[in-house]
Amino acid sequence: MDQNLISTEKKTIEINEVDDMGEYFFHHLLNLFSQIATVNAMKIGVWNQAMMSQYGWVVAKQYLHLDEPIRYQDEIELSTTISKGSFVSFPRYYYIKKNQKVIGTCSSVWTLLDIQKRRMVSPQKIGIIFPEVSKEPLLDLPPMIQKNLEMTYIKDREVLYSDVDVNQHMNNSRYIEWAFDAVGLRIFEQHYFKEVSILYKQEMAPGTIAKIYRYFDDKYVKVVFKSIDDSVIYFEMGGYLDNF
Repeated sequence: MDQNLISTEKKTIEINEVDDMGEYFFHHLLNLFSQIATVNAMKIGVWNQAMMSQYGWVVAKQYLHLDEPIRYQDEIELSTTISKGSFVSFPRYYYIKKNQKVIGTCSSVWTLLDIQKRRMVSPQKIGIIFPEVSKEPLLDLPPMIQKNLEMTYIKDREVLYSDVDVNQHMNNSRYIEWAFDAVGLRIFEQHYFKEVSILYKQEMAPGTIAKIYRYFDDKYVKVVFKSIDDSVIYFEMGGYLDNF
């Protein structure tokens, strides 16, 4: 990997960032991904503060693999880089190290959103030029989430003030908070997600009400957010569990 295209940060997991089992909240990890992605985007010249009110990079897909859970007081090193994208779709990769060993990876796909028009835009059309990078994917791209599972309705939730970010829609980490709440406390008493695939299919604006559905067995969990009439799928998450 080209070191000029990599951004790295170190992080010590704090007490207010873990659950009752001492495991790092998954949504905090995704927030960390977003923060370092912004740092890297500025470093390589594909985003700047002047763009904030007009354009924003939004994540469409993510696939995270963890060899072990991240816990309270763990010291981790997170790095991110990119590979060559298409017209509106751009891969970004993350690596998580603990004690100099890679314990986790994440591949993701990002697009550029025109905030006012609420549609995707090609970076080239607004003068963003990506640096020369490899065409080869550095990690596996997000795999398909299992289909044709018998989902159980859990509850409705409305997108409120604290759910919304600068792109004027529900922040990706809040989707994960909602999804993990739907999974339920009992599951996390003995398990962590070893693999998670995430698909942000349709943005959720302030005031949107979503119906939340869940499936789980001993190894696999799936959560889906749908519109009130079930005609629109906003979000899907599927993941494999492992024991602590």
